[in-house]
Amino acid sequence: MPYTSNTPHPKAIKKMPRIRYQRQLNALDESVLSKRITEDDIAVEEPLQISLAYYDLQTQDFQKKILTLTMRTPGDDDALIYGFLICEGIIKHKNDISAFEYKMASRSEESADANQIDHSNAVCVLLAKHVQPDWKVIERQFTNHSSCGICGKTSLNALQLKSPAHLDENLTTIHSHTLFDLPDLLREQQAIFSHTGGLHAAGLYDNQQFVHIAEDVGRHNAVDKVIGLRCLNDHKFAMTVLVLSGRISFELVQKAIMANINVIVSVGAPSSLAVSAAKQFDLTLIGFTKTDSFNVYNGDWRITK
Repeated sequence: MPYTSNTPHPKAIKKMPRIRYQRQLNALDESVLSKRITEDDIAVEEPLQISLAYYDLQTQDFQKKILTLTMRTPGDDDALIYGFLICEGIIKHKNDISAFEYKMASRSEESADANQIDHSNAVCVLLAKHVQPDWKVIERQFTNHSSCGICGKTSLNALQLKSPAHLDENLTTIHSHTLFDLPDLLREQQAIFSHTGGLHAAGLYDNQQFVHIAEDVGRHNAVDKVIGLRCLNDHKFAMTVLVLSGRISFELVQKAIMANINVIVSVGAPSSLAVSAAKQFDLTLIGFTKTDSFNVYNGDWRITK
């Protein structure tokens, strides 16, 4: 089924006051500054505290541990969590999660911002018994991601260890004429951006149509959401293309690799580490996509004319 734009999530947009200043020329060609107070549609950014409840083989009981606190735009939270956990290598399939429990975060829990988190901004993810998180690896990964200077070599080595040895060599190809149209097609479906002008977008394109599109203040969250939506809907796409509204960082390439997506198309530029990862895993990386041109940084054999 093709993706169709729907009404923005009610918590994704907030009316806030603004003062609009405008410069105009009067009848004497003099510059006159006017101002007026009005309201603006603002994209919402709120924390989401994610905890994991997992079955501990030693204690033969479920244990709970806070995993992370991320800033996101409300909406598709379940999909965000699925995509995030898939990209971190914690889960692989839809049935790896048994339930979600959204609740009020306690002040005593391990979050400096716990007293600012409402009932919809803290979630405990109940993992299936067969899912056994490796907390040593997880904590090491999160330490690397939050450090000031992430080491490129270390990042690529870590990705090599937790991802498939290589992306599936399926028949993923895309026609060059289609590439020229993708940014505009994605932009047409950005319902929240149309109201606020303040969100990134990611879309999964397959069989000549967008099948999932997500928006978020964080470009990495938007990617997590579309990957999660694919998992939740049990979609097994053979020729999926990830389309992005902004630049291509290493983190986004990493997520595509973990989700076994072979092609990334973006309107923005890639980073050097993103290109290195694309080359190492034979991912097709396309940037600066416009209506009349695009740049291919790796994997042009997947593009047909």
